[in-house]
Amino acid sequence: MKKTILTTALAVCVIFKPFANPNDNEVKPESVQKTILLRDSRLRSTWPDHPDIPYRLSWKTDLVTTAVGTGLFLYANSLDNSRTPLMPEQANEFTHKDVNWFDRSATYKYNPKLRDVSDQLGAFALVVPLTLLADGGVRRDIVTVGTLFLQTRLFAYGTANISKRSINRYRPYIYNPGVSYEDKIAKDPGKSFFAQQTTSVFSTAIFVATVFSDYHPDSKFKPWIWAGTLAAATAISYVRYETGIHYTSDILVGALVGSAIGYGIPKIHKSKKKNLSLNPIIQGDIYALSAVWKL
Repeated sequence: MKKTILTTALAVCVIFKPFANPNDNEVKPESVQKTILLRDSRLRSTWPDHPDIPYRLSWKTDLVTTAVGTGLFLYANSLDNSRTPLMPEQANEFTHKDVNWFDRSATYKYNPKLRDVSDQLGAFALVVPLTLLADGGVRRDIVTVGTLFLQTRLFAYGTANISKRSINRYRPYIYNPGVSYEDKIAKDPGKSFFAQQTTSVFSTAIFVATVFSDYHPDSKFKPWIWAGTLAAATAISYVRYETGIHYTSDILVGALVGSAIGYGIPKIHKSKKKNLSLNPIIQGDIYALSAVWKL
């Protein structure tokens, strides 16, 4: 629903005349008429012609948010990133039935050729926010929007990597007897939970859709933007599943965490709009007060 703006102009005339005579206290009808009757063109000229800015940076919010995000990033990188040891005899003991029923289907998946494709798709998704620069409002607020995306990336990277480096969960292909021992130990086999790339692409997708929606709340393209970004993030995550790198639960958790970050960072920066604003109007010898009430 579009907001309705009710504008009321309260005009009070204050005419200053030096050395005024007592007879001048009598107000002339034409002066009253000139004072009270403000033309719409004058009133409209006092309003800004640009839309409300949806986000604002603040020392309090951004110092805390950036500090926490940076802390997560640094702490994740400080954790042990070495590969989980896996001996040949140990690798041969893993079977499909060792995995819970919900995630077991992933243990039948293994396609190393798709791994490079999924990595490239994940990297491409990180540049998608640049499409927001096509919008004039975003370009005007590039420092603000850029800061928000930086914070989103810090949180997405930090949370996923802290989990991956702290929790030892073998990847689905480890339980696949058809995968050779060399392939099983080729890449961090114990860092399955939770999916970092899924966290990354969903945080980016939700961030782009949220920012677009906040800059264009009445746009007819909003459903398409949301559907398109979510579909792309889901497709990239599904490729990770097909490679045998992640379980269904890894992807679901990554999607939830990434979505919360991509939506939450912009929302904590939303501008607090005032319902009532008062502005002075000065036109020559006319002094008025304009009151705007937004519903």
